[in-house]
Amino acid sequence: MRLIVAIVVLTLIAIGAGALAGLQLIAAAERVADTRKNVTQPPVAASYAGSARLRRLSPVVTNLAAPPNNWARVEASMVTETMNDEEAGILAAHISEDIVAYLRSATVAQFEGARGLQHLRDDLTERANVRSSGKVRELIIETLVIQ
Repeated sequence: MRLIVAIVVLTLIAIGAGALAGLQLIAAAERVADTRKNVTQPPVAASYAGSARLRRLSPVVTNLAAPPNNWARVEASMVTETMNDEEAGILAAHISEDIVAYLRSATVAQFEGARGLQHLRDDLTERANVRSSGKVRELIIETLVIQ
C-alpha cells in the first residue's frame, strides 16, 4: 500500500511540474512572438546597381560527354550592365554556344549534388565573363534537366 501511495504522490508532483514548465514555455513563446511582430525588417538591399539588367537566354539542349545517351536542358539568365538590345542578343547567342560547348565536355557525375551545381554555375559564369569582357556580372541557372 505504501508503494502505491508513493507512486501516486510522485505522479501528482510530475504532473504539476510538467504543467508549470509548459505554462512558462508558452508565456516565453508568446513574448518572443510579440517582439517579432513589433520589429520591422530592414529593407533588403539589391546586390546590383540600378543599371544592371536581367536578360534571359534561350534554352540550351545538348548531349553530354558521358554516358553518350544522356541529354541536358539548361535555361539561364545573365545579369549585364546597360547595353543595347542588339549587343545583348549577340552576346546571349555567344554565351549559349559556350554553354553547349561546356556541357558537351561534361559528365553527369560532375553535376551531382549541391556542390556540383555550384561548380557548374561558377564555371558558366566565368566563361560568360571572359566571353563578354566583364560585361556579364553573373549567369543564373534557372533550370537544369538531365535525362
